[in-house]
Amino acid sequence: MINKKKFPISIHIIILLFTSFIFSVSSNITMLDDGLRHLAFASNEETMVSWGIVFPYSLFTSYDPWKNWHIFLQILLNFFNFDTLHIIINMISLFFLMFLINLYIKKYIKYNFSSLIYIIIFCIVYLTSFRYLMVRPDLLSGLYIMGALLLSNRFLPIFLLTIIYGPFYYLFFVYTGSIGLVYMVQKKWYAFIGVFFASIIVGCYFLLDDFTGYTQTVYNILIDQKLRSGLEVGEGQALFSIFSNISYFILLPIFLSVSGYLIYKYYNYFYKNSIALFLLITSILWINQHRYFSLFMPLIIIYLLDIYFNINKKRAFYNIRKYLTIIKRYFNFSKNSKLFYMIAIPYTIFMLAFTLHTKYISYQEALQEAEFFSNKIFDHKTILLNRLDTDIYKALYHNPTLHFIPSCSIGWFDNKDPNIKDIYIRMQKKGGITEEELKKLISYINADFYIHYLKNPKQVLNFEKLKKFGIIPQLIYHNRIIFKIDKQKVNKKYE
Repeated sequence: MINKKKFPISIHIIILLFTSFIFSVSSNITMLDDGLRHLAFASNEETMVSWGIVFPYSLFTSYDPWKNWHIFLQILLNFFNFDTLHIIINMISLFFLMFLINLYIKKYIKYNFSSLIYIIIFCIVYLTSFRYLMVRPDLLSGLYIMGALLLSNRFLPIFLLTIIYGPFYYLFFVYTGSIGLVYMVQKKWYAFIGVFFASIIVGCYFLLDDFTGYTQTVYNILIDQKLRSGLEVGEGQALFSIFSNISYFILLPIFLSVSGYLIYKYYNYFYKNSIALFLLITSILWINQHRYFSLFMPLIIIYLLDIYFNINKKRAFYNIRKYLTIIKRYFNFSKNSKLFYMIAIPYTIFMLAFTLHTKYISYQEALQEAEFFSNKIFDHKTILLNRLDTDIYKALYHNPTLHFIPSCSIGWFDNKDPNIKDIYIRMQKKGGITEEELKKLISYINADFYIHYLKNPKQVLNFEKLKKFGIIPQLIYHNRIIFKIDKQKVNKKYE
């Protein structure tokens, strides 16, 4: 039943392009966070101006860490409209992800899957593509890593790849540094020199572009754990709670020591297996933050398949042949290999596309539900939320004139007044804050609206007190209590 004749490269590309298109269209809205923010900024730069304006009283300034990503989106907006831009980005991302997964399967799993490989690729992409469908520049980091680990010991390919990738993501050095360590351990010196010099050039580009803005942003990232003061966002949480409250400055030497020991003890294994070596070197990242775990998921799945197929090859390949035999026995059309794949491949594509549509349809509903932020009463207003919520991103997508507190980096609140910063942090924890403290915070940031989400299980707020302070409840809208601020009353007794 196996189609021994491989498809020509042109047909191979067409299949991957078609599948990425179908998956992207079926999924539609696949992000409710930063991706919407990037789309909004790229389309409304003159209105939003800078992140420091969008997120007042934050550590964001006029510097835009994602400037080149926004320029790329703006270029695409010349050819595609705003409502379909995310579909185009997802299509491009999925195509390259599928193409790279195909190369990895051929390199690490020594078996001629023939046309069956498409079904395997589509299933892996379905399971691991979440982080690659978020319209965030970090998706380029994942594709860069996967491409770099496949390159041979040559200077020019990795040099050019790094030069192309680096300017799109201000934390490029996290990934280029990891690749450099892999090359160094595997003694790929030409490739190591290539990634090293390219990283230097990209670093100089960021420093020359805006030295103060770039260095301050990187510094804030390095002390982000301290700035958050115990606050967490979902993608920043550790896989295991034991690591949640331990400083990275403590974890780093521990992870590096363990990794160094394992590389020394099993050097021959890691010398030959780039995926295993990379996952070991970056273990401090993907074990301690979900965002990296999701980004590296395609490599993790491929590595697990590599282990499965190579520990007991006879058993693994026997199971594949057994599956093919069953298919051939119970489906008459499968006896003709070409006919089988003409049916099986499209069937797999459209079934996975349907499940993606089902998976992400709630995202579309959530985005539509947030259209109430486009109401003119919110135009050019500053809104305080009692927690970081995806409403920030959905609202900016619908109404780019808005200003929000907290910012997308939850701990990056103005630290000029330690007392106000303390109120800001406690507002987002279980106990919440008092009416007087809420009044102080609202007055400090000069908010026009306050939106309260029912999250703080131990907080008690008295509506009569809030009204007295000028924090006037207006309506309850889908789990949000929206307060309008009477600024005269709020500022009346503020000290």
